[in-house]
Amino acid sequence: MPDGALENLVQVGQLKAEPPSRTEFEGLLRSGRNRLQDAENTTLNVEGRFDLAYNAAHSLALAALRWQGYRSENRYVVFQCLTHTLDLPNEQWRVLDQAHRKRNLAEYAGELDEETDARRPAC
Repeated sequence: MPDGALENLVQVGQLKAEPPSRTEFEGLLRSGRNRLQDAENTTLNVEGRFDLAYNAAHSLALAALRWQGYRSENRYVVFQCLTHTLDLPNEQWRVLDQAHRKRNLAEYAGELDEETDARRPAC
């Protein structure tokens, strides 16, 4: 059943309606789970672990969006849609939005606040 907010995002060009694919969904779940498991490897540096955890979250969020029959080319939109795809409270998907911003700083500007991130307990 289409979600009104998701349909609105189709109308403004932030999402594309596309029939879900079980194969793609299962592949996204597998990728997300594998990356989460790899992110727990404490022998990896903080950048690598962050990258793995971030990409795991994106794969899982994209799986939820694809299951609903939508696709986005914008990573941040995939996280913002979690409130509609998984009924995730705003406070929770905003944590992923912050991770997206940190990922962009690390990816495009080489900035990762290791000191702050290293003190944060693992979830």
